[in-house]
Amino acid sequence: MVGEKEKIELSKRENQVLQLLSEGKTRKEIAVILNIAETTAKPYLERLRFKFDVANCSELVYVASKLNFI
Repeated sequence: MVGEKEKIELSKRENQVLQLLSEGKTRKEIAVILNIAETTAKPYLERLRFKFDVANCSELVYVASKLNFI
């Protein structure tokens, strides 16, 4: 798990995806809201999990919250 916010840089779209994920939205719902394909939403979530060094979306939201991203 990444321990410092300064080491993580997110794009505007990654921030949007992370916010929607924290609101409990599914990948499909995120795609509809952002007007992108579900197959486009998936890589955003994968990159976010990589950047935060977590295994799943629940852990991603938890860690992002602890680091004040959401």
